[in-house]
Amino acid sequence: MPSGLVPRGSRPTRMSPSAAMSRSRRTVYLLAALALAAAACSPRYDWRTVLSNEGAYAALYPGKPSSAAREVAIGGRHLPMTMEAARVDETLFAVGVVTLPDDDAVRRGEALAAMQSGLLANLGAHPVEPPHTRAIKVMSAAQPPVALDGLELEVVAVSPQDQSPRRLTARLVGSGRHVYQAVVLEAGEAARDRRQSEQVGQFLDGFHPF
Repeated sequence: MPSGLVPRGSRPTRMSPSAAMSRSRRTVYLLAALALAAAACSPRYDWRTVLSNEGAYAALYPGKPSSAAREVAIGGRHLPMTMEAARVDETLFAVGVVTLPDDDAVRRGEALAAMQSGLLANLGAHPVEPPHTRAIKVMSAAQPPVALDGLELEVVAVSPQDQSPRRLTARLVGSGRHVYQAVVLEAGEAARDRRQSEQVGQFLDGFHPF
């Protein structure tokens, strides 16, 4: 039936002001509920590319990262390390960079080994099984890109405090005077399955040293 027409034999129904107001309020409440539902279904990941001139890398973060700096002991030296990280719910996406005193392959190797040990120690959980590692290539941000030798690490563990699961996925690579770790640390429900595998891969694939 065309909109606005009243069926033959029936009378138009007049709505009282109070009924009209009540119906209007119900409509407003419904629209508000729909808006909340739409917000709940909206993407939680706000991807943006961040360039770090100090750390000499480009990274694709799922939110605005915060930064911190400290010193780490590697090979008997205290070296500066910077860290940028963004959090989505219980998942941390982070890039750490150690700056070496010079471009030395031996020092890079020492730093990469120390980073790997530090990641496992800082996980603060009991591994469910031995860490999985594999050799990978990390593409640099140069044009054309250069394939850098790297290592991917994944470990699934259980927190000794609350017995909740943890999963750490990281890529480690060195280039020149810099050694990098791109890390995703999942906790709670996100670590029970692979629901964030696409986002984990997007972050790790979006990391490129200069």
